[in-house]
Amino acid sequence: MYKQTKTKTTANLSNGVEITPVATLEDGCGGVAHIWVDDYCYVLGLERTEALTSDSDEKLIVRPTHHIFWEAFEVLKTLSSLAND
Repeated sequence: MYKQTKTKTTANLSNGVEITPVATLEDGCGGVAHIWVDDYCYVLGLERTEALTSDSDEKLIVRPTHHIFWEAFEVLKTLSSLAND
């Protein structure tokens, strides 16, 4: 079960872009999820270790996910609105 923890300062996407999470969740078994803002939308992604090319070392990256698990949904409900007024 994921629980909200201290938000990490930064994380990296597979394309090298550095993100600034607004919330971080951990499952106690090594799983980490981040929520960040992109183009006035909240994005949910999971940390994973993978080789970015066949000859590269493994690197910790964040990949957006299409699935919003219930713990992340509960955290999303606590975040401020991103609506442009």
